[in-house]
Amino acid sequence: VLVHCSDGWDRTAQVSSLAKLLMDPYYRTLDGFQTLIATDWLQFGHKFSERMGRLHCDSEEASPIFLQWLDCVFQVYRQFPERFEFTP
Repeated sequence: VLVHCSDGWDRTAQVSSLAKLLMDPYYRTLDGFQTLIATDWLQFGHKFSERMGRLHCDSEEASPIFLQWLDCVFQVYRQFPERFEFTP
């Protein structure tokens, strides 16, 4: 699967990590979820500070992509809690 975005910072990480979470049960374990964030967000170079509006006050750079992705994970988790290792 090829995912391409013009800048590659936001939607690429968002779409690819959500697809991995849905397709591979490993990423629905605690270790897998940590690995997913580390590889698809941190190592890929997601601009957390800029996107969350913490580092700069430039509103054009602010876009809570990671929080949106976390909400997507939460919605999937709410629908299929038995598919996740970290179900309370």
